[in-house]
Amino acid sequence: MRVELGAGWPAWVLRASIVVVAAAVAGVLALNGVEWPALALYGGLVVTAAAIPASAAVALIIGYPAAAMVFTSDEPAWPSVFALIVLLHLLHVLAAYAAVIPAGSRVHPDALKAPAKRFAAVQLCVLVLAGIVTLLPDGRTDEAVEVVGLACVVGLVVGVVLLLRRKG
Repeated sequence: MRVELGAGWPAWVLRASIVVVAAAVAGVLALNGVEWPALALYGGLVVTAAAIPASAAVALIIGYPAAAMVFTSDEPAWPSVFALIVLLHLLHVLAAYAAVIPAGSRVHPDALKAPAKRFAAVQLCVLVLAGIVTLLPDGRTDEAVEVVGLACVVGLVVGVVLLLRRKG
């Protein structure tokens, strides 16, 4: 049985989508007080990531906004943080597909249905968790709780290392 898919979209649409989503990220950063030199640097990284989606520029366009938000203010702007969670995940997914699809090929929209469903499922879980985090009380944690948490993290790392050594 043969299924006719039609013409589809040119692969450059994925790369253009990277630029569009990154422009939305830049808009969120501008609304939160990020200065224009930092936004210009981000724009240069975006152009590089769209031109070469399999490069390290993609990691930078995802990590840069998080760092910029930390340095702009002491209080988190929760609506902006939630918007960046969605937009940066979308940038990651678009860049991943743009990196493996040759620039001269075509992409049928039906091929993107499964990734879109996974994206929505992940975002639903993450935004619910982020909503719960906003309900947590502000202030410092007791030192004893921090020490226990640090010990647990060290224990998890040691456990993972031991499990990986056993497999190899």
